[in-house]
Amino acid sequence: MNSKTARLEELCTIKTGAPTSRAKKIAEGVEPKEVKVLLPRAMQGGSIIDEELAIEAVGEVKDENFTHEGDVVIKLSTPYDSVYIDDTHEGIMITSFGMVLRKKAEAELDMQYLSMFLNLPQTNSVLQAVSTGQSVAMAMLKRQTVADIEVPLLPLERQQQFASLFQSVQERKSQYARLIELDNELVTSQMTKSIWGEEE
Repeated sequence: MNSKTARLEELCTIKTGAPTSRAKKIAEGVEPKEVKVLLPRAMQGGSIIDEELAIEAVGEVKDENFTHEGDVVIKLSTPYDSVYIDDTHEGIMITSFGMVLRKKAEAELDMQYLSMFLNLPQTNSVLQAVSTGQSVAMAMLKRQTVADIEVPLLPLERQQQFASLFQSVQERKSQYARLIELDNELVTSQMTKSIWGEEE
C-alpha cells in the first residue's frame, strides 16, 4: 500500500447501536415515540433501502443511537455493508446489529470515502478473516476488529474525488433500477392487455 494509513479508532469514534429490546421498553411516565429503525436488510450495496426501514415505538433512546449527517454505519454481520448517512437519512435509530462511526474533529478523512473503502471486496475479505462466529454466515464483527482496521489516508482532495464518483455511480444505479422497474411494468401491462384485453 503506497499511502500512509491510520487505525480507524484514531480517525473516528465507534459506538454500537442500541439493543432493540431495551429501546422498546417504555418506562412508566414516558411517552413512546415512533422512529425509523435501520434494519440489516435496509443496508445494501453501500446504500440505505428506504422501503426496508422499520417503524418502531421506543422509549428513551440516547441521541448518539440515531444517525447524524456525516456518519458511517457498518453492519456487524455478513455481508459487512456500510452506508454513508446523508441529510435525508438523519434521525434513524441504529440497533445493536451495527456500529456508528463518527469522524473526530482533527481527522483528515472524508466519511463517504471511508464508506467506500469499507465496502471494497478486499476490506470485506480482511474483516471476514478476523471476525468471530461458528460459520461465515454467522461471523460477527467485534468493536476491536473495527477499531483496528487500517484506513489508507489518501490526500483529502483525492478522497473527495472518490466520494463524488461513488455518489454519481449510486445515483446512476438508482436511475437504472427505476428504468428496469418501469420496463417490467410496461411489458406486464402490454401482455395483460394483449392476452386478456384489459389492463392489469
